[in-house]
Amino acid sequence: MLKSLLIKNFILIDEAFLEFKKGFNVLCGETGAGKSIIIKALDCALGLKVSKEVILNKEKPAVIEAVFEVNNEEITISREIGSQSKFRLNGILSSLDEIKEKREHLVDIHSQHQTYTYMSPKNHIVLLDDYTSKKNPEFKEILKTYKETYLEFKEIEKKLNYLKENLQNNQREIEFLSFQLKELDDAEIKTNEEEEIKSELDILVNAQELKEKTYGAYWALYGDNQNIVEGLSKIKYEISNCAALDKNLSGYEEILFDSLENLKDLANNLKDYSSNLEFNPERLDELNERLSLIQKLKRKYGENLEEERENISNKLESLTNGENNIEAVEENYNTLLASLVLLSEKLNEYRNKNAKELSKAIVEKLKDLQLNEANFEISIKKTSKKENGTDDVEFLIATNKNQNLMPLAKVASGGEISRVMLAMKTIFANVDKVSTVVFDEIDTGISGTTSNAVSNSLIELSKTTQIICISHQAIICAKADNFIWISKTHNENTSIKVEILDDEQRLKALAQLASGQVSEETVEFAKTLIK
Repeated sequence: MLKSLLIKNFILIDEAFLEFKKGFNVLCGETGAGKSIIIKALDCALGLKVSKEVILNKEKPAVIEAVFEVNNEEITISREIGSQSKFRLNGILSSLDEIKEKREHLVDIHSQHQTYTYMSPKNHIVLLDDYTSKKNPEFKEILKTYKETYLEFKEIEKKLNYLKENLQNNQREIEFLSFQLKELDDAEIKTNEEEEIKSELDILVNAQELKEKTYGAYWALYGDNQNIVEGLSKIKYEISNCAALDKNLSGYEEILFDSLENLKDLANNLKDYSSNLEFNPERLDELNERLSLIQKLKRKYGENLEEERENISNKLESLTNGENNIEAVEENYNTLLASLVLLSEKLNEYRNKNAKELSKAIVEKLKDLQLNEANFEISIKKTSKKENGTDDVEFLIATNKNQNLMPLAKVASGGEISRVMLAMKTIFANVDKVSTVVFDEIDTGISGTTSNAVSNSLIELSKTTQIICISHQAIICAKADNFIWISKTHNENTSIKVEILDDEQRLKALAQLASGQVSEETVEFAKTLIK
């Protein structure tokens, strides 16, 4: 249960401290007094998204602190709203996810917005599933498995459709890539082959000049009578003689000897080169044709033919494997589809069973709320696969005898909607085991006998669950265990005042609610309401 709520610097509240009791707590006051701000503050402490506009005095943060008692243990949740929001759980900084997880077991706040949520057919399956999960925990696991399988199925379906749609294009691309790969493989281009061909072409084109100049070099070195080798031999002979006289010259003799031998080898090599070099027009044509092929392929595929061949080969392999994978993907698709069918049948079975149970419970509760002729039914129709199954769920109601069942949003009046919401909330609160339920103006559109029935229902619910209710109805407020009066004050600034009323103050407040004024007659009437 909620024990207390401290609010500082929030909207129109400078500072307010509210203490709550077990049972039935009512927030009361004139219209526009700011009762909903109290509920919004509690909602805010428990994770409601708000902007900095809620800060009253912008020079300091807004602070909200809610203290709960659960199983004789106190839980304090606080929120500071300033440059950023900070949540604390028992004084320790906490994340929004942690706070929201705690909230699920602490408080259920029913606002006007939530009423619209309950009215919307798209949320009816969520409400039924929530009820079913609480009654049958195994349903929650089945639903979780279905959702996970459905997401996987949609991915496989997308992949399969893509593969099928692109199969024809892939086949054309496979044929084209196969042609390109064959063209490169047939060419059998070797590494650095182009450079080698160009080098050989340079030799063939200039063969005659190379032959003449290399032979001329040979002849100068070793051919005629006055050749370089012969001259060097004479020099070497003279130095050898000198070295016999002066050993310091022996090193020069060795140098001349080595040089002479090298020149002889060079001359012989040049002679062989010149003799073997011949102009070969057939080889020239062959090389030019080969060079032309290589350059043509480079213009087509790029400078690095080896790299491009590897890319083409990888693309071809990927496409070929993708084509072959269609069967594997289809098999996976069919397996997941079969699982979804089986899971959706199980979900449908649980939903139908619990829909009947929930409908019956709501009808019984509506009778307690003066809708004696009301009929309520949860319609479940088969539909296409969705994230939560193959069921289309909608709440139907007939509020009068002999009236056909119609969608909830199209039939119920304001007062009827309030009672339907109260009936549903009462049932869900018992199932959820939540410790506190907050009703923001659940008495909209009702009066008289109906108000009395609503108050009795709230009292009955408050025996197992703490109730906090905003109300303008004196007949409802009179039944509260704790009476909190909210009012606005207008001094220099408008602010909200919060008071816990004693018995005498409560009588006057009820008198004012009942008739708009406090007199002996209205106070006596208030006493009868309390009795």
